[in-house]
Amino acid sequence: MKNIIPIFCLTFPILTFSQKKGNDSISRLPEKNIQEIEIKTRKRIIEKKIDRLVFNVENSTSSSGADAIDILRISPNVRVNNDQISIIGKSNMTVMIDDRLIQLSGDDLINYLKTIKSDNIKNIEVITNPPAKYDAEGNSGIININLKKAKSNSWSNSVRSTLKQATYSSFSVGNNFSYQKNKLSVLVDIDYRRNQDIYSNDTDFYYPSTFWKSSIYEKSTTNGIGGTVNLGYKFNDNTQLGIQYFGYATKSDKGNNNISDISDYSNILNDKLLSYGNTHRVNSSNSLNLNFIKKTNNSKNKMTFDFDYFDLKNDRENNFITDKTVSSNVTSEYTENISKQNIQNISSRIDFEMPNDLVNINFGAKVSFTETKNNLSLTSYDTTEGLSSVNLSQNNIFNYKENIQALYLSLNKKINKWNFKAGLRAESTQNKGYSAELDQTNKNNFIKLFPTLYVLYKSNDKNTFSFSYGKRIRRPNFSNLNPAKWYFNSNSYEEGNPFLQPSYSDNVELSHTYNSFLTSSVSFTKTNNGFGQITLHNSDDLQNLDTQIIVRRNYFNSSSLNFSEEINFDIFKWWNTSSALSLFYSETNTNSDVLAPKFSGWGGDFSSTNSFILNKSKSISLQVIYNYTYPSIQQENKISDFSNLSIGIKAQFLKRSLQASLFANNILRSDVMTINSTSGNVYQQFKQYYDTQYVRLSLSYNFGNNKINLNKRNTSNEDEKKRSN
Repeated sequence: MKNIIPIFCLTFPILTFSQKKGNDSISRLPEKNIQEIEIKTRKRIIEKKIDRLVFNVENSTSSSGADAIDILRISPNVRVNNDQISIIGKSNMTVMIDDRLIQLSGDDLINYLKTIKSDNIKNIEVITNPPAKYDAEGNSGIININLKKAKSNSWSNSVRSTLKQATYSSFSVGNNFSYQKNKLSVLVDIDYRRNQDIYSNDTDFYYPSTFWKSSIYEKSTTNGIGGTVNLGYKFNDNTQLGIQYFGYATKSDKGNNNISDISDYSNILNDKLLSYGNTHRVNSSNSLNLNFIKKTNNSKNKMTFDFDYFDLKNDRENNFITDKTVSSNVTSEYTENISKQNIQNISSRIDFEMPNDLVNINFGAKVSFTETKNNLSLTSYDTTEGLSSVNLSQNNIFNYKENIQALYLSLNKKINKWNFKAGLRAESTQNKGYSAELDQTNKNNFIKLFPTLYVLYKSNDKNTFSFSYGKRIRRPNFSNLNPAKWYFNSNSYEEGNPFLQPSYSDNVELSHTYNSFLTSSVSFTKTNNGFGQITLHNSDDLQNLDTQIIVRRNYFNSSSLNFSEEINFDIFKWWNTSSALSLFYSETNTNSDVLAPKFSGWGGDFSSTNSFILNKSKSISLQVIYNYTYPSIQQENKISDFSNLSIGIKAQFLKRSLQASLFANNILRSDVMTINSTSGNVYQQFKQYYDTQYVRLSLSYNFGNNKINLNKRNTSNEDEKKRSN
């Protein structure tokens, strides 16, 4: 807490002042103050536009020698923790380059962003309430990285490698090639990685008459290769065509051990479960995008067309042996759980932009067709006497189809110091799921409207206030709809729910930006028909043991009020700080028989990123990053506090062609989360650790013309890809 108090004292008086205010931006100063403009453009500038917050990286004094990840760490409303990117108050987010989607996630996304040098970044846009142009799926935000204009008739190549030492070592190598000649542009990126990670979970279940103490330890090894090819052809200033392909293939093996001691409350050990096994997984995916842009009326009007194809193959095989000691009787089981999943999606969209003196008009349409095929089998054998008699055999085929059609209209008008934008998106959804095991078909057909509204007011050059409202939908992931069982061990499994329905959320935000470095906001989110997972506990009368079952249900309505304060400025020319404090109050009402009817409480987080330039040429820099999450109540879960202290140093050599960086994450090993909840009459506690303490060495060498950059495409089926995970 000592690290938090100084910054908190600095921001708290302004937090109290700004809760009644709106948002952020700077405006043009009068002609006579042109010298002041020149001074400010050398400092970091935060600009509030009608529907997004803009961080002007090219005016930052501390961005030299950094990459896109370093810049995101100091961007407003953005968090980068354990190499995971998020937006404050949002459960999901999308990263785009020049309004075109990056079709990467996880380590692949992080590694690609590290290839983008800060000197090539013009600004970063943070969109917390996406306008009607974007899909209404998810309580998600958008991070859009705008690059500087590429230099024509040039090329560049970047070779990169990374070595990470956590509990075990991991490494990756990659190459990025860019070429632009006359009307043709080419980007090719390829990456290979071998990751070794551990995961541990200490779980306690307090039943009325027994106490379960379980320890789960998993080690996974993943080998993967992925690549992107992007081709663009510019016929003239008004017409261009692009093709983008992305594909990856991974293989992973995960060894897991699960030990459960079962005792009564006099601490006498009665029973014991020992489960050990291996999970083998093979994933592959292909994504193809065709895009066409046409401008008319002196390039004022623009039409954009996208066609997308996406497929995913996900095969898993989980084999494990469980030895049970129950009332002095010893039994042994061998279980095979096999899952095969195939997903295909075809989508297309068309967008029009028609600005004019009266009002700016945007409108468009999208169609999406998704089909998933799932086959999950389970076979359990009794191997107590060395024989293999079948205890249980199940097989389930689950097929699911979903079609979505959407239309949208957005209007934007500026009047003096006021700026207004309103939009409406209509989405029609038809889906059908069939379970062979249940011999049951479920169908849904509905149309929903998703309005958006934005108001921005610039009172003067230092103060900008804004208001935004948006309605969103969250559809279940495809795998959550499959009713088949997936076993973790003989007494623990999960199952999907074909009856899951979408949830809906209303999001309101008021924000204020002062003098381009201080952002204050208050936001409110209300979620109806929310869904998630619940742990049920069923007693096994034959073995006198309990079974833990993870199920999916629509079981809650919730509301959340969030206050945030963010400051970003240069303390000295060589020292920049970006610090943020966020506090929230959440309230959840449930309709589940096994949960309390209401949960409520406060939570929050604090983060501070300090960047230092260590030499005159700005070729050596240091970052010290601290994140702290306060204890909180999230739905029925009580979550402990946890924190992360990280330090990174970066150096550039050979006229900045060679870059080396050393990064130490979770130095204090304090990023450990404990979750408590009660289901039925069972109190349960989970203490999880994700192998986040590591040291990482990264090297990259650039040659050619390093100023070149090429766009990636914002594909039309991004939401379907997210739900396939």
